[in-house]
Amino acid sequence: GVDESELLVSGEVDALFHAAEPKAYSEGNPIVGRLFPDYRRTERAYYAKTGIFPIMHAVAVRDDVINEHPWLLGAVFRAYSRAKQATYDYLKNDAWFKVSLPWLGQEFEETRELMGDNYWSYGIAPNRKALEALFQYSQEQGLASRRLTIEELFHPSTLEFAELVP
Repeated sequence: GVDESELLVSGEVDALFHAAEPKAYSEGNPIVGRLFPDYRRTERAYYAKTGIFPIMHAVAVRDDVINEHPWLLGAVFRAYSRAKQATYDYLKNDAWFKVSLPWLGQEFEETRELMGDNYWSYGIAPNRKALEALFQYSQEQGLASRRLTIEELFHPSTLEFAELVP
């Protein structure tokens, strides 16, 4: 496939929404820039105003798999929750001496001050506001022909999943 940076530089795409810097940006190509130069401040202000931390990932399982293995959804949810807790523990206890990044500890503390200890929350209840905003924006931007609902996109057994948060 074609590199994302090549698409930007050639003008084939106008913008790229990505967690990582495109190669053209990191190499200083003058026609590639950030939409929000101080994106950290912009993102923090958005969160402070809306309480929404945009969802980046979702796990999808086909209905036929759920019907054959009804225990699977709960098992996957618990596995992801345990893995996330291990990541939190790593960031809190180990990352500071394994990653030579200045201010890593301060960044971790500031994130928790703004967003709470469980800033990567799982499940419907803590993400309802973000999901409903996603559905609204998807309709407004023409990505969906109508406003979708949580109940039609998520299996009924997942609607009450909740994490055991320390």
